[in-house]
Amino acid sequence: MAASPGSPASPGAATVHLWANPGPLECGSICHHDRQLGTAGRFSVHQLKKLLVYARSKGKHAYPWLSYSVWSHIAKNKLHLSEELAWLYFETFDVISDISPSERLKLLDMMNKCSSKEELDHLRKRVSVDTLKFLLFLFVQNAPRISLKAAMISGDEWPSPESDRRHKSPEYAHLTFLKGHLSDLLQLVAETDAAPGEQVVGVEGAKALEFLVSASPDKKRVCPLTELAAQPSEAAASGFSKVSQTFALPSLESWLRVGLSLSPFGPQALKGGARDKKTPAFRSESIGRLVSNSLTAPESCRCTLLHKINKQTLAKGDEGLAGSHMYIQNCRESIMYLLAPLKAVQVEKCSHCQLVLGAVETAVTVSNCDSVVIITACRRLHVSSSSLCTFHLLTSTRPVIFPPSHDLTFAPYNTHYPSLEKHMDQCGLRHSINCWDKPLCLGTVEAESDVWRVMSPDVFRPIAIPFKLEGETQGNPSPLPKAYQDELAKRKERTREWYEVLREADLSEEQAKQLQTNVEARFQEWLVATGYKKEIVDLELTKKRES
Repeated sequence: MAASPGSPASPGAATVHLWANPGPLECGSICHHDRQLGTAGRFSVHQLKKLLVYARSKGKHAYPWLSYSVWSHIAKNKLHLSEELAWLYFETFDVISDISPSERLKLLDMMNKCSSKEELDHLRKRVSVDTLKFLLFLFVQNAPRISLKAAMISGDEWPSPESDRRHKSPEYAHLTFLKGHLSDLLQLVAETDAAPGEQVVGVEGAKALEFLVSASPDKKRVCPLTELAAQPSEAAASGFSKVSQTFALPSLESWLRVGLSLSPFGPQALKGGARDKKTPAFRSESIGRLVSNSLTAPESCRCTLLHKINKQTLAKGDEGLAGSHMYIQNCRESIMYLLAPLKAVQVEKCSHCQLVLGAVETAVTVSNCDSVVIITACRRLHVSSSSLCTFHLLTSTRPVIFPPSHDLTFAPYNTHYPSLEKHMDQCGLRHSINCWDKPLCLGTVEAESDVWRVMSPDVFRPIAIPFKLEGETQGNPSPLPKAYQDELAKRKERTREWYEVLREADLSEEQAKQLQTNVEARFQEWLVATGYKKEIVDLELTKKRES
């Protein structure tokens, strides 16, 4: 019987803990519509090894760092991709790469100074990425599209690992893909000048694998994969030679295969901890289920799971959420304020919800949703298999839409909270560049007008955060387009005119009281009809619980 992906593949217990880094597989997969994009077979191991040989032959502009100018040439002339797709792959890799916020801000500031498309194109050509990691990213495009559709449909409050495997959870599928293609991944990063039976992986190649594989010696802290594999206690098993500073490929593959399992800090571990009452979690049948390891996990592995939040209002700030990779699943008819700097957000199988998110360092991924409103400042938005959704965005990259999606509405960012700009700085985001109205439709056979539209200014509404927070942001940091500014100015003028009419009407005291009664009654009707009445009640209950 073959070993399952969650168990060791060779005799002996694993002495280290390795798992699939969720970022590339959850936020980096673009090429899951091969027929529509025309990229099938473009990123095979054979093709990517040829690209690596070519990159090494081009010198410092292609290896070990690959400039966009060289990648653009490769993509268009050797892979026959459009300029648009070439940049999308390059930019997506940059979005999910581990780059400091200060470096991201520097690039955004340089982009903001470009006064023409020519200047921007010239700046793009100077941007470089790690060549080996980028090739691994391109290989990941072969991964099948992972859906959370069946991940949490069992009747268990927190599904068991067995039911998670049976329902093909994303984490388990990521691990299966990684183990199933481990040999191919090692071939991509192996030294090219060794005989077939004597292949080795240099330290540079092993470090590239850290893009896909995270490591821990004790399930309490995270350390670089290469550092862990080269430790004296692991060197014999991993095939590391201190003299040559290389790993014997067969030994390294065996060591990786034995150590790979589900993440001790991922959603599956959170479910297990909540189920066994080992992980601090808020669980209530009336509210839903929220569990997080943000106060105990290493900074790079913070994770928060919100599941089945139904007909509720939820408000959370920095504490317990900052830096989290957030999963929002199977929620209905709820309003959530999650005002923290977040690493990434995945929204799956939600309907009739409004999500006000803080700044998101990498990507917000939305799939299998309908009638959801999302308000966020993020680096990238991915939308797939969703309909009737509205996105109020502050994003420095073009939103990407995958089929089958339709009736999506895009609008400018429409809110603020006191610590917003601080959170944006922490996530490496700027308000000066906003591509909210430039979505990119991939692989669709429908007319773009059926897939997405820009919100009309006459239905645009700013959203106020209904509770007090500390911070320095006093207003929306992202300037509204003129059409939206003009519409808001018209409404303000109509309000002024209404007060002027009341003042000139010279109503008697009894008439004024009757008018006030009528206005308040209509206002209460409006609160109930829009759902804001319930939100106010929920927020009051939340305030009482916290006090």
